[in-house]
Amino acid sequence: MADLHARWESWREARERARLEAAAGLSDSFLVERIDDEFGDVTAGDALGRFDGRFRLALVQAALAREVRGVDERIAARTRAGAEPEELDELYSERVAIRSARLARLGFATSRKLAEALRPDVDFARWRADAARFRADTDGLLRDAERAPGAESPFTVELSAAALRPALDFALDGMRLRLASLANLRVDDESRAGKRVTALAGAPRIPDEVWLVLAPTAGAAAFAESFAAAGAALHLAFTSPALSLEKRALADPALGPAFGEALRALLHEPSLGASFIRGDPEYLAAATRLRRLRELRAAAERVELELVLAELPAGEPAPELGPPGLLGSLGPALGSVDALRAASFGAALARLVRARFGREWWKTRGAGELLKELWNTGATYTPEALARELGLGALGGESLAEDFAG
Repeated sequence: MADLHARWESWREARERARLEAAAGLSDSFLVERIDDEFGDVTAGDALGRFDGRFRLALVQAALAREVRGVDERIAARTRAGAEPEELDELYSERVAIRSARLARLGFATSRKLAEALRPDVDFARWRADAARFRADTDGLLRDAERAPGAESPFTVELSAAALRPALDFALDGMRLRLASLANLRVDDESRAGKRVTALAGAPRIPDEVWLVLAPTAGAAAFAESFAAAGAALHLAFTSPALSLEKRALADPALGPAFGEALRALLHEPSLGASFIRGDPEYLAAATRLRRLRELRAAAERVELELVLAELPAGEPAPELGPPGLLGSLGPALGSVDALRAASFGAALARLVRARFGREWWKTRGAGELLKELWNTGATYTPEALARELGLGALGGESLAEDFAG
């Protein structure tokens, strides 16, 4: 089994490195077919039976991606050609049917069954209710946030692309989390053709080779995405190498984003904003909070619709769920629930660190040590389990709404 897991890890490493190189604009495409063919002893259909637990689930996810690649390419081509939303919806509906049919052959009656296997600590029925409650609880908060001075400013002048990396370094320096000092962390902040426009983190080998790909883009949105990606990258970089492969590389889907949310929360702190913009730092905090509130309300709205897709019988196309073009924003993998889980944990963790180390917690070494202690556990815990260990209370829409009310 050790040799089999070593092959699995090599397959994962090759795929992840290819994905990151493509996202960074260092290669023309993600050559997944070639890589999967090279590791046929891991990826071939009869190989699934040789794996169990989260190893098998990762292979199931990869098989799904291969199955829908053809329709994904058609969607991309038709989008570039200016296809009407109705035509794209037909393709997305076909994608849902292909995906669920493949899942059934792999032993999962619905997409929800796979989602539950990947997230055994998650009550999807509760999140369905929590998402609706979060939207109701934040209706008034949204109106207030929209009226806050500076809230609608994109800050593309004050937060230039050239200032992004220095701002990130400044925010992390006080916690002794210097990106440049981590030999296992590759920070790519160069501008090049073909590079994706949003920041991301990944690791071909955890924790030995971690990438943080930053998009050289101006504005508060780009800064927020970069801070979040840095949190996910640091989690990978500080994962204990002594952990088993499963506890290093097979995390709950919301765990990396959850740590990213804790660092994204730094941009809500006016005292940090005052360090790298001119003018009233409260305006930057207001703009960051408004944008995040809108994003999370949109995620909450998707939960019910994505559960409908996830519960469809095998091979059934997606029904009409709303106006033309809506299907392109949805997915049966239930990423909307993960987004809310991550945001709830990140906000609660930021509150804990602020209470323990003060309003300017990002200036304290103790905050960095606490984060490193959590990151060191790698993929051992889910966000919910970590919340219990830290005494953060239950993750959910109510606690998340309280964060915007405070």
